[in-house]
Amino acid sequence: MNDAVQKKTSTGITVLQGEKPLPRRIAQALMARIFVGELKPGDRLPPDRVLAQQLGVDRTSLRAALSELAGRNIVRAVKGSGVVVLDYREHAGLDLLDAVFDMPGIDLGSAFNLELLDHWIDVMPAIVEAALRRSAPADLAFIDMLFVRQLDLLARGASNKNLAVIEVQIQDEIVRLAGSTILRLFANSMRRFRLRFSTAFFNSINVRDHVTAQRSLINDIMAGKITPEDVSRQYRAYLEEHTKMHRENISRLPSSPSLSTDRVKDNT
Repeated sequence: MNDAVQKKTSTGITVLQGEKPLPRRIAQALMARIFVGELKPGDRLPPDRVLAQQLGVDRTSLRAALSELAGRNIVRAVKGSGVVVLDYREHAGLDLLDAVFDMPGIDLGSAFNLELLDHWIDVMPAIVEAALRRSAPADLAFIDMLFVRQLDLLARGASNKNLAVIEVQIQDEIVRLAGSTILRLFANSMRRFRLRFSTAFFNSINVRDHVTAQRSLINDIMAGKITPEDVSRQYRAYLEEHTKMHRENISRLPSSPSLSTDRVKDNT
């Protein structure tokens, strides 16, 4: 057994208290250590009996947690070697992203966040264009209504997180209109991150100007003043310009993912 893994497991893994079932909390505790690199590909976990004792949990719950991790292709039971950590970059799927974004106390790090930001700027304008080409006037009117709701919340002093909830609803509607089931599944797996991203983004910009600019594009489409291709091009230019401050904020973070030193109780 890898002595470093044994040490990390015996002293460094904390199963947070909370309302989630115990197997899920155990899985999150182990997954967090794998995601931040404290448990590395090829490392072996201690035997069930030992690991359960170290974590202070029952073996039935631990086995359920390990089964969940195996189902996500994060660990694998190898005959004669016990449970071995896999490289999630090579084996895991989109469901890992949703699981990571649901973990309390995970700092994703600048490299991961910048990669997601670049992906957003590259992909979202094309999704918007596809959605606008398929949309009916009633669809555009619904999106406009969501912008109006954001402006109303702004006028009432709503928090950026509450405003970001509406932003994610707008994104979901645009993805729905684009007509791709695969894209919708991907967006579903990213919903928690998109809420976190939008909140942080709103903290770095004038949200009223942002909402007004996006609403103006929708209104121009509704009035026939511009084409979906025009909107896509303008939206990409807008994102590249207005995410600069957010990019700078992200760049100040440590590069690698880490666990917060002040991890809080999981109340979700």
